[in-house]
Amino acid sequence: MANFIPTIHPWNQETWQNLTLEPERANHALLFNGDAGLGKQDIAFALAHFVLTDNHSQSESLFDAGSHPDLHVVMPECEVGDDLLGSFAKRYLEIHSGKPKKTITIDQIRRLSQALTTHPHISTHRVILIFCAETMNRNAANALLKSLEEPPANTLFVIVSDELSKLAKTVRSRCSLVNFRAPDAEAARVWLAMQNSVPEAELDTYLAMANNHPLQAIKLYKTDYLGSLKSVFTDVNGLWMRRSEVTQVAKSWQGLGGLKVVDILQKLTTDLLRCRLTQSPQNVFFPVQISWVQSSSAKLSKTKLLAAIDELNYAKRMLATTVDELLVLETVCNKMKNLPV
Repeated sequence: MANFIPTIHPWNQETWQNLTLEPERANHALLFNGDAGLGKQDIAFALAHFVLTDNHSQSESLFDAGSHPDLHVVMPECEVGDDLLGSFAKRYLEIHSGKPKKTITIDQIRRLSQALTTHPHISTHRVILIFCAETMNRNAANALLKSLEEPPANTLFVIVSDELSKLAKTVRSRCSLVNFRAPDAEAARVWLAMQNSVPEAELDTYLAMANNHPLQAIKLYKTDYLGSLKSVFTDVNGLWMRRSEVTQVAKSWQGLGGLKVVDILQKLTTDLLRCRLTQSPQNVFFPVQISWVQSSSAKLSKTKLLAAIDELNYAKRMLATTVDELLVLETVCNKMKNLPV
């Protein structure tokens, strides 16, 4: 198996230097905060490698094989891939026949707590990485809290969240906050162009849709976000013109993926509100559709747009649970349909 090579993106170099100045952070917890697409997961994994291996050949070999006993990775089942990080995370997944779970369950945290009752096996420290921490429900967060309040010796917690406001306050209060920020627009564009992952002609479009987050821009391109965007805009226009039925559109959106559609609608309503407040806003998510957005915004009220934004925030939270996805999307469809009324 190939040796693990840490990935530290240019805009995170200063953060990385600060983290590695004090490698022995026994009995401590770090909370990585920032939007998706900034490389928080990469730097957390790199930090685990830095703390655990220290150029020790056995630790390096075990890390590269995804079997280092002192690295514990917890994340929602739906986020677990077939890569090296995923091989660590699979230790804490339960076997079941249903769809991959979108949350960190209390059973995962209980398994983690049980594993922490022993001392580190090989390294002087052990590292616990918890990704998408905001998906923990109250019971899971409370179970984790016990370990944070009385941490085992020589243990480093690295908790990573894309949406800090959704993370339990009790967990937040016991961690040292590490904030991640997007690079400036020019630096983001230069880096993205060097990756050759997005066509040159579409760099600005995807960076705008990703709110200037380079890694998110690559992800959006790979998942044909622009194609989904055009489909959703067509559906919204059809709802407004009374040419499309709510049930039909909701089923179409379910096919595209509920969370992706809600993300598009959140950005659309934000752009509509920006254009409603000022005809030529400096920043928009969808410059590729700005003419349509500008002409449409004049027909909408600020009050209804704000209400739609609230509804979409609620829908996003619901889609992270076991609630019927189609039912949520039908509610969203009705809200969008009635925007111009």
